Amino acid sequence: MTTITLKALLEALLGMQGTFVLRNAHGSLEFKGQDLYLSSYQEWLTVYHATPHNPESQSHLHLKWHTFQRAVVTHEAGKTPSLAFYGPAEAGEDAPLIWYFPSFYNWAKGKTEIPEHMAQYETFVTTHGTTLHLVEPTATA
Repeated sequence: MTTITLKALLEALLGMQGTFVLRNAHGSLEFKGQDLYLSSYQEWLTVYHATPHNPESQSHLHLKWHTFQRAVVTHEAGKTPSLAFYGPAEAGEDAPLIWYFPSFYNWAKGKTEIPEHMAQYETFVTTHGTTLHLVEPTATA
């Protein structure tokens, strides 16, 4: 099992340009973009779009780093894999946050494969594994 901070993990994921899905019993919210960056302040990690002059003026995602303890890759045949984030309350429940890797398939072209996206995923799994233990950042992290 890989040990990593949530900040380091999010930085690695943002470069892949996938999709965040934040969900609860009432619904879900998708957040994606090709211009995302990460900002940290105290207990908060925030994903913003880089394009606006005022980052708070567009959709953004605030996450409390200490509420997530692990992340687990899920990959079913014929589907694009995801990384589910869990805290202590979601031991066997649905994950409140999911990262979908960039789509493996071009659906407009009859579900043709996108080799670059598959390679990004394989590199991620080779580097980090499929189960990640999220740890508290150190003073230097």
